[in-house]
Amino acid sequence: MFLAVAKGGTVRAAAEALDLNHATVLRGVARLEQRLKTKLFEKLPSGYRLTSAGADIVDLAAQMSEASTKIEGRIFARDQSVSGPLRLTLPVSFATDLLMETLTEFRSAYPDIALEIIGTGTVANLSNREADVALRVVLGNGSPPESLYGSRLCGFHTAFYGCRDRHGDVSSCLAWLLGPGEVAPSDWVPEDIEMAATPVRFSEMRSRLQATRAGMGITSLPCFVGDADLSLSRASGSPVIHTGDVWLLTHVDTRQTLRVRLLCDRIRDTMRTVSARVEGRADAARSDHL
Repeated sequence: MFLAVAKGGTVRAAAEALDLNHATVLRGVARLEQRLKTKLFEKLPSGYRLTSAGADIVDLAAQMSEASTKIEGRIFARDQSVSGPLRLTLPVSFATDLLMETLTEFRSAYPDIALEIIGTGTVANLSNREADVALRVVLGNGSPPESLYGSRLCGFHTAFYGCRDRHGDVSSCLAWLLGPGEVAPSDWVPEDIEMAATPVRFSEMRSRLQATRAGMGITSLPCFVGDADLSLSRASGSPVIHTGDVWLLTHVDTRQTLRVRLLCDRIRDTMRTVSARVEGRADAARSDHL
Protein backbone atom coordinates (compact mmCIF):
# COMPACT_ATOMS: atom_id res chain seq x y z
CA MET A 1 0.00 0.00 0.00
CA PHE A 2 2.90 2.35 0.80
CA LEU A 3 4.42 1.74 -2.63
CA ALA A 4 1.08 2.19 -4.40
CA VAL A 5 0.50 5.57 -2.75
CA ALA A 6 4.08 6.61 -3.48
CA LYS A 7 3.65 5.68 -7.14
CA GLY A 8 0.10 6.96 -7.66
CA GLY A 9 0.42 10.13 -5.62
CA THR A 10 -3.06 9.75 -4.14
CA VAL A 11 -4.86 7.23 -1.97
CA ARG A 12 -7.58 6.95 -4.62
CA ALA A 13 -5.05 5.98 -7.30
CA ALA A 14 -3.47 3.46 -4.93
CA ALA A 15 -6.85 1.96 -4.05
CA GLU A 16 -7.74 1.55 -7.73
CA ALA A 17 -4.36 0.00 -8.54
CA LEU A 18 -4.69 -2.49 -5.66
CA ASP A 19 -8.45 -3.02 -6.08
CA LEU A 20 -8.96 -2.11 -2.44
CA ASN A 21 -11.21 0.24 -0.53
CA HIS A 22 -9.96 3.81 -0.05
CA ALA A 23 -10.20 3.49 3.75
CA THR A 24 -8.29 0.19 3.72
CA VAL A 25 -5.31 1.86 2.06
CA LEU A 26 -5.40 4.75 4.53
CA ARG A 27 -5.40 2.32 7.47
CA GLY A 28 -2.60 0.27 5.95
CA VAL A 29 -0.32 3.27 5.50
CA ALA A 30 -1.19 4.48 9.01
CA ARG A 31 -0.24 1.08 10.48
CA LEU A 32 3.11 1.19 8.69
CA GLU A 33 3.81 4.72 9.93
CA GLN A 34 2.87 3.66 13.45
CA ARG A 35 5.13 0.61 13.30
CA LEU A 36 8.07 2.68 12.00
CA LYS A 37 7.21 5.60 14.33
CA THR A 38 7.62 8.15 11.53
CA LYS A 39 5.57 10.01 8.93
CA LEU A 40 6.06 8.66 5.40
CA PHE A 41 3.81 11.11 3.53
CA GLU A 42 2.85 14.76 3.61
CA LYS A 43 -0.85 15.35 2.89
CA LEU A 44 -1.17 18.09 0.28
CA PRO A 45 -4.23 19.48 -1.55
CA SER A 46 -3.00 17.71 -4.69
CA GLY A 47 -2.36 14.37 -3.00
CA TYR A 48 0.36 12.66 -1.00
CA ARG A 49 4.07 13.48 -1.18
CA LEU A 50 6.83 11.35 0.31
CA THR A 51 8.59 12.79 3.33
CA SER A 52 12.36 12.49 3.50
CA ALA A 53 11.91 9.30 5.55
CA GLY A 54 9.48 7.89 2.99
CA ALA A 55 11.81 8.74 0.11
CA ASP A 56 14.67 7.08 2.01
CA ILE A 57 12.93 3.70 2.20
CA VAL A 58 10.93 3.56 -1.03
CA ASP A 59 13.65 1.69 -2.97
CA LEU A 60 14.06 -0.84 -0.16
CA ALA A 61 10.30 -1.31 -0.01
CA ALA A 62 10.26 -1.98 -3.76
CA GLN A 63 12.96 -4.63 -3.30
CA MET A 64 10.89 -6.24 -0.52
CA SER A 65 7.84 -6.28 -2.75
CA GLU A 66 9.79 -7.87 -5.59
CA ALA A 67 11.22 -10.53 -3.26
CA SER A 68 7.74 -11.28 -1.91
CA THR A 69 6.41 -11.71 -5.44
CA LYS A 70 9.26 -14.10 -6.27
CA ILE A 71 8.48 -16.17 -3.19
CA GLU A 72 4.83 -16.42 -4.23
CA GLY A 73 5.90 -17.38 -7.75
CA ARG A 74 8.22 -20.15 -6.54
CA ILE A 75 5.49 -21.64 -4.35
CA PHE A 76 2.92 -21.30 -7.14
CA ALA A 77 5.29 -23.17 -9.48
CA ARG A 78 5.25 -26.19 -7.12
CA ASP A 79 1.45 -26.35 -7.16
CA GLN A 80 0.42 -29.38 -9.22
CA SER A 81 -3.26 -29.33 -8.28
CA VAL A 82 -6.13 -28.67 -10.66
CA SER A 83 -7.74 -26.18 -8.30
CA GLY A 84 -7.02 -22.64 -7.24
CA PRO A 85 -6.68 -19.28 -8.99
CA LEU A 86 -5.46 -18.89 -12.57
CA ARG A 87 -5.29 -15.53 -14.35
CA LEU A 88 -5.23 -15.22 -18.14
CA THR A 89 -4.70 -11.89 -19.87
CA LEU A 90 -5.36 -11.40 -23.57
CA PRO A 91 -6.81 -8.84 -26.00
CA VAL A 92 -10.60 -8.63 -25.83
CA SER A 93 -11.03 -9.65 -29.48
CA PHE A 94 -9.03 -12.85 -28.91
CA ALA A 95 -11.28 -13.79 -26.01
CA THR A 96 -14.57 -12.99 -27.74
CA ASP A 97 -13.85 -14.01 -31.35
CA LEU A 98 -11.33 -16.86 -31.09
CA LEU A 99 -11.11 -18.52 -27.69
CA MET A 100 -14.43 -18.27 -25.85
CA GLU A 101 -15.47 -21.82 -26.77
CA THR A 102 -12.07 -23.12 -25.67
CA LEU A 103 -12.24 -21.26 -22.38
CA THR A 104 -15.77 -22.59 -21.79
CA GLU A 105 -14.57 -26.15 -22.37
CA PHE A 106 -11.60 -25.59 -20.06
CA ARG A 107 -13.92 -24.32 -17.33
CA SER A 108 -16.16 -27.36 -17.74
CA ALA A 109 -13.21 -29.76 -17.60
CA TYR A 110 -11.65 -28.12 -14.53
CA PRO A 111 -14.44 -26.52 -12.49
CA ASP A 112 -12.24 -26.16 -9.39
CA ILE A 113 -9.84 -23.83 -11.19
CA ALA A 114 -10.87 -20.25 -10.42
CA LEU A 115 -10.22 -18.85 -13.89
CA GLU A 116 -9.96 -15.08 -14.15
CA ILE A 117 -10.00 -13.74 -17.72
CA ILE A 118 -8.50 -10.27 -18.05
CA GLY A 119 -9.50 -8.90 -21.45
CA THR A 120 -7.34 -5.85 -22.04
CA GLY A 121 -5.07 -4.17 -24.52
CA THR A 122 -2.58 -3.23 -21.82
CA VAL A 123 0.42 -5.40 -21.03
CA ALA A 124 0.18 -7.27 -17.73
CA ASN A 125 3.38 -7.73 -15.72
CA LEU A 126 3.81 -11.48 -15.36
CA SER A 127 6.86 -10.99 -13.14
CA ASN A 128 4.64 -9.22 -10.60
CA ARG A 129 1.97 -11.95 -10.87
CA GLU A 130 -0.56 -9.58 -12.42
CA ALA A 131 -1.40 -12.61 -14.57
CA ASP A 132 -0.20 -16.20 -14.86
CA VAL A 133 -0.66 -16.67 -18.62
CA ALA A 134 -0.62 -14.02 -21.33
CA LEU A 135 -1.67 -14.25 -24.96
CA ARG A 136 -0.01 -11.20 -26.39
CA VAL A 137 0.60 -9.54 -29.76
CA VAL A 138 4.25 -8.48 -29.94
CA LEU A 139 4.39 -5.74 -32.55
CA GLY A 140 6.86 -5.58 -35.42
CA ASN A 141 9.80 -7.95 -35.23
CA GLY A 142 10.13 -7.67 -31.47
CA SER A 143 10.35 -10.48 -28.97
CA PRO A 144 9.09 -10.86 -25.38
CA PRO A 145 11.31 -10.05 -22.40
CA GLU A 146 13.90 -12.68 -21.52
CA SER A 147 12.28 -13.17 -18.10
CA LEU A 148 9.24 -14.72 -19.78
CA TYR A 149 8.88 -18.20 -21.20
CA GLY A 150 6.78 -18.65 -24.28
CA SER A 151 6.32 -19.58 -27.88
CA ARG A 152 5.33 -17.78 -31.06
CA LEU A 153 1.98 -19.15 -32.23
CA CYS A 154 1.38 -17.33 -35.52
CA GLY A 155 1.61 -14.02 -37.31
CA PHE A 156 -0.86 -11.23 -36.63
CA HIS A 157 -2.20 -9.53 -39.76
CA THR A 158 -4.50 -6.58 -40.35
CA ALA A 159 -6.30 -5.16 -43.39
CA PHE A 160 -8.65 -2.27 -44.20
CA TYR A 161 -12.41 -2.84 -44.12
CA GLY A 162 -15.59 -0.97 -44.92
CA CYS A 163 -19.34 -1.61 -44.86
CA ARG A 164 -20.52 -3.95 -47.64
CA ASP A 165 -23.52 -1.69 -48.26
CA ARG A 166 -21.09 0.83 -49.77
CA HIS A 167 -20.28 -1.42 -52.73
CA GLY A 168 -19.85 0.75 -55.78
CA ASP A 169 -20.94 3.93 -54.01
CA VAL A 170 -18.24 6.24 -55.38
CA SER A 171 -20.11 9.44 -54.52
CA SER A 172 -19.78 8.95 -50.77
CA CYS A 173 -17.06 10.75 -48.85
CA LEU A 174 -15.88 8.27 -46.24
CA ALA A 175 -13.72 9.01 -43.22
CA TRP A 176 -10.68 7.13 -42.02
CA LEU A 177 -11.66 5.58 -38.69
CA LEU A 178 -8.53 5.53 -36.54
CA GLY A 179 -7.51 4.32 -33.11
CA PRO A 180 -5.25 6.13 -30.63
CA GLY A 181 -1.96 7.07 -32.24
CA GLU A 182 -2.91 5.63 -35.65
CA VAL A 183 -2.40 7.54 -38.89
CA ALA A 184 -4.13 7.07 -42.23
CA PRO A 185 -2.08 5.08 -44.75
CA SER A 186 0.10 7.32 -46.91
CA ASP A 187 0.85 4.79 -49.67
CA TRP A 188 -2.62 3.38 -50.32
CA VAL A 189 -6.19 4.69 -50.73
CA PRO A 190 -9.34 2.72 -51.61
CA GLU A 191 -10.14 2.63 -55.32
CA ASP A 192 -13.00 4.82 -56.59
CA ILE A 193 -13.84 6.17 -53.12
CA GLU A 194 -13.35 9.76 -52.01
CA MET A 195 -11.78 9.86 -48.55
CA ALA A 196 -12.45 12.79 -46.22
CA ALA A 197 -9.43 14.82 -45.15
CA THR A 198 -10.41 14.68 -41.47
CA PRO A 199 -10.38 11.28 -39.73
CA VAL A 200 -12.63 10.14 -36.90
CA ARG A 201 -10.84 8.73 -33.85
CA PHE A 202 -11.99 6.13 -31.33
CA SER A 203 -10.42 5.13 -28.02
CA GLU A 204 -11.13 1.41 -28.49
CA MET A 205 -11.70 -1.05 -31.31
CA ARG A 206 -15.30 -2.17 -30.64
CA SER A 207 -16.74 1.32 -31.17
CA ARG A 208 -14.62 1.72 -34.29
CA LEU A 209 -15.95 -1.61 -35.57
CA GLN A 210 -19.55 -0.50 -35.01
CA ALA A 211 -18.86 2.77 -36.84
CA THR A 212 -17.48 0.81 -39.80
CA ARG A 213 -20.58 -1.39 -39.84
CA ALA A 214 -22.73 1.75 -39.86
CA GLY A 215 -20.95 3.02 -42.98
CA MET A 216 -19.07 5.89 -41.36
CA GLY A 217 -15.79 4.99 -43.01
CA ILE A 218 -12.91 2.60 -43.49
CA THR A 219 -10.72 1.22 -40.74
CA SER A 220 -7.89 -1.18 -40.04
CA LEU A 221 -8.97 -4.38 -38.27
CA PRO A 222 -7.40 -7.70 -37.36
CA CYS A 223 -8.11 -10.00 -40.29
CA PHE A 224 -9.84 -12.55 -38.08
CA VAL A 225 -12.30 -9.84 -36.98
CA GLY A 226 -12.95 -8.16 -40.34
CA ASP A 227 -13.10 -11.30 -42.50
CA ALA A 228 -15.61 -13.01 -40.20
CA ASP A 229 -18.03 -10.08 -40.20
CA LEU A 230 -20.60 -10.53 -42.95
CA SER A 231 -21.46 -6.82 -42.89
CA LEU A 232 -17.88 -5.88 -43.86
CA SER A 233 -15.59 -6.41 -46.80
CA ARG A 234 -11.95 -5.68 -47.40
CA ALA A 235 -11.48 -2.39 -49.20
CA SER A 236 -10.48 -2.83 -52.83
CA GLY A 237 -6.74 -3.32 -53.08
CA SER A 238 -6.26 -3.30 -49.32
CA PRO A 239 -2.83 -4.52 -48.29
CA VAL A 240 -2.63 -7.32 -45.72
CA ILE A 241 -0.16 -6.06 -43.16
CA HIS A 242 1.98 -8.23 -40.91
CA THR A 243 1.58 -6.13 -37.77
CA GLY A 244 3.32 -8.48 -35.36
CA ASP A 245 3.25 -11.98 -33.92
CA VAL A 246 1.04 -13.76 -31.40
CA TRP A 247 2.92 -15.16 -28.41
CA LEU A 248 1.75 -17.36 -25.54
CA LEU A 249 3.72 -16.38 -22.45
CA THR A 250 4.21 -17.43 -18.85
CA HIS A 251 6.79 -16.51 -16.27
CA VAL A 252 9.84 -18.77 -16.00
CA ASP A 253 9.06 -19.53 -12.35
CA THR A 254 5.42 -20.53 -12.90
CA ARG A 255 5.39 -22.30 -16.27
CA GLN A 256 5.52 -25.77 -14.67
CA THR A 257 2.42 -25.24 -12.54
CA LEU A 258 -0.05 -27.87 -13.67
CA ARG A 259 -3.03 -25.61 -14.24
CA VAL A 260 -0.84 -23.18 -16.20
CA ARG A 261 0.33 -26.02 -18.47
CA LEU A 262 -3.21 -27.31 -18.94
CA LEU A 263 -4.50 -23.89 -20.03
CA CYS A 264 -1.51 -23.25 -22.29
CA ASP A 265 -2.02 -26.60 -24.02
CA ARG A 266 -5.66 -25.75 -24.76
CA ILE A 267 -4.79 -22.32 -26.10
CA ARG A 268 -1.98 -23.67 -28.33
CA ASP A 269 -4.28 -26.29 -29.84
CA THR A 270 -6.98 -23.73 -30.63
CA MET A 271 -4.58 -21.16 -32.04
CA ARG A 272 -3.15 -23.77 -34.42
CA THR A 273 -6.63 -24.31 -35.86
CA VAL A 274 -7.36 -20.59 -36.28
CA SER A 275 -3.90 -19.37 -37.31
CA ALA A 276 -4.94 -19.01 -40.97
CA ARG A 277 -7.73 -16.63 -39.90
CA VAL A 278 -5.38 -14.59 -37.72
CA GLU A 279 -2.94 -14.32 -40.63
CA GLY A 280 -5.68 -13.28 -43.07
CA ARG A 281 -5.33 -16.31 -45.35
CA ALA A 282 -8.38 -18.35 -44.39
CA ASP A 283 -11.25 -19.13 -46.74
CA ALA A 284 -13.21 -16.52 -44.79
CA ALA A 285 -11.01 -13.86 -46.36
CA ARG A 286 -13.46 -13.12 -49.12
CA SER A 287 -12.36 -11.89 -52.52
CA ASP A 288 -15.25 -9.46 -52.94
CA HIS A 289 -14.41 -5.83 -52.21
CA LEU A 290 -15.97 -2.46 -51.64
